[in-house]
Amino acid sequence: MRLIESEIQQLKFKILDMAELVQFQLDNLEVALEKLDFDLARKVRKKEKKVDKYDTKIDKRCERIIALFQPVADDLRFVFSVLKINGYLEQIGDRIYSIAVRIPEIKEKHDEKLMEDLQLARMMQLTKNIVSEALVAFFEEDVERSKTIFGKDDEIDHIHEAAFDKLVRRIQKKPQRAADYLHLFLIVRNLEKIADFAVNIAEEAIFHQQGTPYKEQDEERNEEEGDGELRKGNS
Repeated sequence: MRLIESEIQQLKFKILDMAELVQFQLDNLEVALEKLDFDLARKVRKKEKKVDKYDTKIDKRCERIIALFQPVADDLRFVFSVLKINGYLEQIGDRIYSIAVRIPEIKEKHDEKLMEDLQLARMMQLTKNIVSEALVAFFEEDVERSKTIFGKDDEIDHIHEAAFDKLVRRIQKKPQRAADYLHLFLIVRNLEKIADFAVNIAEEAIFHQQGTPYKEQDEERNEEEGDGELRKGNS
């Protein structure tokens, strides 16, 4: 085995550890949010430092591989993909922390009916699942699975928009409680952003395998379809 292959393998193990930690955090956050469990939310907050440590170590390992081995082709794409995915996972960790911080505020100031009306449990489940799917697609190098991610955040977006509208109406009726409702809105917003990061991970999975960013592929397809329609119109 070439030395660079060993380094790439170790890097893969590190980003896998990071991914497993973030998914563990999401699992615990789901339970903490569902049960409004202060102790579990506190544990989630404490683990955030471990996520940050992984982020730093992985960045340094990527920099070391580029500096010492000057990787090309597949190896270089993998290192670049890991750099970006590492950043997305770290940002997911930040969002998880932000949600966990607000759990005590929810228990003290909001009833279960409102939580159900906002569909927080459903949104949490969908968000956790889309992150898992995106990471599996990356580690299994499954391009087709990656492409299925892009439509899966639609329901999350709908819940986010509906929750925003409902909270705005509540604030209009009870402006004195605006700060209380803001906590809920930020939870919904953070879950929606986590789903966006999952979509970004799926895009990186495709880049790693095909060497072209998915957005560029999509633009090329749209241009080809547009040219085809133009030719039909001129014929």
